[in-house]
Formats: sequence, C-alpha cells, structure tokens
Amino acid sequence: MANTQNEDVMLRMRGIKKSFGSVEVLRGIDLTVRRGEVLAIIGPSGSGKSTLLRCMNRLEEISGGSVEIEGEVLATTTPAGAVEYTDAATCRRLLGCTGMVFQQFNLFPHMTVLENLLEAPVHVKKRPREEVLPEARELLAKVGLSERADYYPAQLSGGQQQRVAIARALCMKPDILLFDEPTSALDPELTGEVLRTMRELAAEHMTMVVVTHEMAFAREAASQVVFMADGVIVEQGEPEAFFAAPKEARTQAFLHNML
Repeated sequence: MANTQNEDVMLRMRGIKKSFGSVEVLRGIDLTVRRGEVLAIIGPSGSGKSTLLRCMNRLEEISGGSVEIEGEVLATTTPAGAVEYTDAATCRRLLGCTGMVFQQFNLFPHMTVLENLLEAPVHVKKRPREEVLPEARELLAKVGLSERADYYPAQLSGGQQQRVAIARALCMKPDILLFDEPTSALDPELTGEVLRTMRELAAEHMTMVVVTHEMAFAREAASQVVFMADGVIVEQGEPEAFFAAPKEARTQAFLHNML
C-alpha cells in the first residue's frame, strides 16, 4: 500500500531552507503534494509563501533540504551542508513537469494570444507547430477566449490576460501547475473569471499549488490548506476543519482578519 501512496506523491519537500544573505526566509519546510490535490498556501505578506513556490521549480535555489518531483530527486543537501541539484538534463526533464502562472501575466507583448501559447511547445519542446495548434485552440476554448486568438495582450483585460497565461502554462502539458497569487494584480470584478477557470481545473483533478489571498477559493477548491508565517508552516489541514476550527492562535488571528 505504501508503494501506491509513494507513486501518488507529485512533489515532496523536506527541511527546506532559503536565505537571502543573512535573512532566513524559509526555516525548515516539510511539504507533500499528492496527485490530483489542490494545495492552497495562505499567510501574511513576507511569510515566505512565494519563495517556497519558487523553490519548487528552481526559480529560487534552496539553501538546505531536499526536493523530489514525481519520486525523482531534484535537489538534496550533503552531510556537509552543501546543496546539490541533479544533472542539467534531469533538471530540465523534472522542471518540465511543472507549469507556472505568475502575478504579472508575463505574456509576450509582440505576439498574439495564439502565438503566446505556441511559443514554448514549439521552440522549447521542439514539437511540430501543426500538432500543437489544435491543442492551443482547445485550451483557449477551455478558458473562454477562442475569439481572442488573434488579439495582442494589450488588447485584453487583465483577467483575460491571466486566463491566457493559464492556457499557456497548460499548453506545456505540466503534471503540476503552480500559481503565485494569480489574482493579486486584478480588479475584483476580473478576479472571478480567473478563479472560475482555476476551479474548473481543480474539478478536473489537476495537481495545483496555489499561493493565494482568496480565502473563498482556498475554502471551496483546495483539498489541503497550508498557513505559513515567519518562514514556517504553522498549520495545515483540510479546508472544512481548517476554516471552521483552526488549532493555532496565529492561524485564528490571521483568519479573523481575512474573513
């Protein structure tokens, strides 16, 4: 039985530390994300949430601990305390299992919506354009933007740009999708359309890790909620119990201010 459970682990982080100079931002984080799980990470600004997310796909390199993606080691720490990442080819393959959606949409402004989706699969993964094209159109339909395929990012609302960014991440066929506060740059009326897209992905059992300040999304769409403060995980649990009866005083205070 343990074997099957291990196969279900998409991402495992152990003892993760991260410092910027003398400032310790992550102080020994243990986290496991299972297949089909939606993990919401919440907490006050400066608690290390985004840094933790960026350590998952090596946008930031860890200062200590270990990271495994789908059972394979991405990074480990030697007994002497040195962090070692696996070889470049394995790194590329493992990181190719992850997709990322940022706060700022990071679309290529000089490319149309459709070209934004095609760019990485065709030029990074070297897939034939004619093979990717129908998939890209299907993903635009999925996020409700079929009719915007030939528009440029500047012609779209912020909510539409973020939905294009989600479709672009999905076009790389990731096993795990990471979201870094995907609605924080949006007006409230545009936030809903992005969260709706994310809820649909959650309903399809896409494995997702979402750093968010949207408590309603965490409550309704997440399968696990993690509360971080001061670089550590203070509390973790299933949404119903987590929001109804948080155990830690720090969690209670945070939720009292947010809800």
